[in-house]
Amino acid sequence: MPRGRSHRHAGTAATYTEGGSDNPCFSYQPPSASNAEYEDMVLTFEEGEIDYNYQDSSESSGKPGATKRKKSVKSNSCLDLTGPMEVDGSVKAMGSVSFVGEFSVRDRVEAYGNIAVSGNLTCSGKIKSFGNVDVTGYVYCGNKVQIYGKLTINGHFEVQESIEVWGAVTIQGFLKCNALTAYASVTTIGDESCYEVVEPETVWGAKMVRRTSAEAEGMQIEDTWGAYS
Repeated sequence: MPRGRSHRHAGTAATYTEGGSDNPCFSYQPPSASNAEYEDMVLTFEEGEIDYNYQDSSESSGKPGATKRKKSVKSNSCLDLTGPMEVDGSVKAMGSVSFVGEFSVRDRVEAYGNIAVSGNLTCSGKIKSFGNVDVTGYVYCGNKVQIYGKLTINGHFEVQESIEVWGAVTIQGFLKCNALTAYASVTTIGDESCYEVVEPETVWGAKMVRRTSAEAEGMQIEDTWGAYS
């Protein structure tokens, strides 16, 4: 049985001092992304590769509903992808990435902007976003996840290794991971929403439970500050 399981856990984490992130009394500051991490995101195109947004649409299968197969998907701007699609390599964008439909990515998914999933995504490698991640449906990551913005789950998000989130985490569904580090709050919405962590979790903000999404939106600021008072 996992040691760090939460279903209807209300209250706050013990690993913070008084004050909020905008309060000078707040002693903890989450680590920032290193220059090396930003440089690692700089896109390089191998010989024969071109920006996905400039590829000839005729390269895709002409049969409606047929699975598109790509060696890799890269863009110096945003990506709006429609499945079903199988990617043997990675998906990388200097902007945001949107997945709509069924996807299988054998390497990693990385975006300088947001990552939004509406459907099903299986990623064997790492998932990294310098923006927000929005999951509507099912996402499986076979490696670790780093999110420098917020994480919003409306469905099922399973991470084989660790997940690290700098912004607020909102769960309306289910989150499962080996280790969780959240530098802001973690909120579950609805009686059936929960998250499961194998290793002990580290949450620097408040842990909150809300019955409805409207209640969560209306009480988020009040509860966050109330937790530190």
